[in-house]
Amino acid sequence: MPQNAEPPPHPAPETIGKRIARLRAERGWTQQALANRLAISRVAVSHIEMDLSIPSERTIILLAGLFKTAPHALVAETTYPQAKAERLPLTVLAYSEIELELARLEGDLSWIERLADDHAWRSRILEALDAWSARLARFEALELEETEREQVLSARRTLREASDRLEANRHPPG
Repeated sequence: MPQNAEPPPHPAPETIGKRIARLRAERGWTQQALANRLAISRVAVSHIEMDLSIPSERTIILLAGLFKTAPHALVAETTYPQAKAERLPLTVLAYSEIELELARLEGDLSWIERLADDHAWRSRILEALDAWSARLARFEALELEETEREQVLSARRTLREASDRLEANRHPPG
């Protein structure tokens, strides 16, 4: 390289809006679906993605949780203001309401299995199974991403199997 030649320019950092748009698109979410998850308007999401507005620290924290990453990783090497980035927490909650509820269902099914043969618990177990069935039905009615929908359908099958086993124990063959 000649002495007078300038080094090649560094590529411009990705804008925070473009990164958010890319991550949203990778998950197959519409702007409206992301807006619903963030409790903001679709127009606000559009303005963020077009870099017409800078997302607040609260929005970055929520986005990091939705995208299952650390807030600092979400804004790293972007145009997000350094002063705002310094105020972000190191970690965030990175699971959805659906994931939390399905973990609770797993716990409930565990105690149901242990108590299934105890007839004193039968009415409480049936109440729990009915409540979970109603909860899963509400989840099925929501706009879910594909992995969440599959998790809910799998939970529905597991719940049905537990209910069938309980019914089989109630009326043994023979």
